[in-house]
Amino acid sequence: MKKLSPTEQVNPRTKKLDQITPAQLARAFNAEDFNAARAVKKAGKQIAAAIIRAAQTYAGKHKIIFIGAGTSGRLGILEAVECVPTFGTKPNEIIGLIAGGEKAVFRSQEGAEDDDKQGARQIAKHAKKDDFVIGLTASGRTPYVLGALKQAQKLGAHTALISCNPHADTTPAEIHIYLPTGPEALSGSTRLKAGTATKMALNAITTGAMALCGKTYGNLMVDVQPTNQKLVARAVRLISLIAKTNEKTAAKLLVSSGGHVKTAIVMHRKKISRVSAEKKLKSANGFLGKTLDD
Repeated sequence: MKKLSPTEQVNPRTKKLDQITPAQLARAFNAEDFNAARAVKKAGKQIAAAIIRAAQTYAGKHKIIFIGAGTSGRLGILEAVECVPTFGTKPNEIIGLIAGGEKAVFRSQEGAEDDDKQGARQIAKHAKKDDFVIGLTASGRTPYVLGALKQAQKLGAHTALISCNPHADTTPAEIHIYLPTGPEALSGSTRLKAGTATKMALNAITTGAMALCGKTYGNLMVDVQPTNQKLVARAVRLISLIAKTNEKTAAKLLVSSGGHVKTAIVMHRKKISRVSAEKKLKSANGFLGKTLDD
């Protein structure tokens, strides 16, 4: 008989969840949430390995794919979607897949996670050799995810598994990011600590990989896509700060650069045209620091 996942066990610290005050509830959930951060810290070595693999995948013009069921699947989709405005990635470069398809994002699709063949089909449709497929499952045993990872290996893709179970099925994973979050405050509800820890790990993987690929300048979001007023204002501030100019000039530079922060900065700092700035950035593989130092 398989050992029970820690997330399914009863948490002795929250046994009286239905008998305590709102203030005590808030404190209890917060106390448990600290375990999510501790779990991520313990998995630092494995997260670093995933950062390296994700960076190599993206730099090699291959695809990064997150795949999961339920909460895990939604977290993968969120991570993929947010990379577009944050780092200027294309929608098909980092993607998220969920058991039950797009409708499962908004409403639970019962039984979808038990279909390993659907997971395999999804990966066969979206993945190729040298892509990086990251399976997300708190229990580490979800058939949909394991089917996807096994198919990914058959295709020659790289694989990783993020789970909260030391007894997860790691057979189809090159990297196992084990997040020891322990029993949930509400037994089995992995949208709590397990979900929080998974999101933290995903944050580190994508942000770390993009930093290694020249998508940041220091800790500044220089590949931000100015698609709304807030992001336009952020882009202008970035140009003003790094190009060492006023915001009025920075706003004009943003327009003349075609809405590309790094291009605008290089244009101003190097006193060159947009075309020349784009060429310099391309020759530096998009690294702003290297471009400005040349």
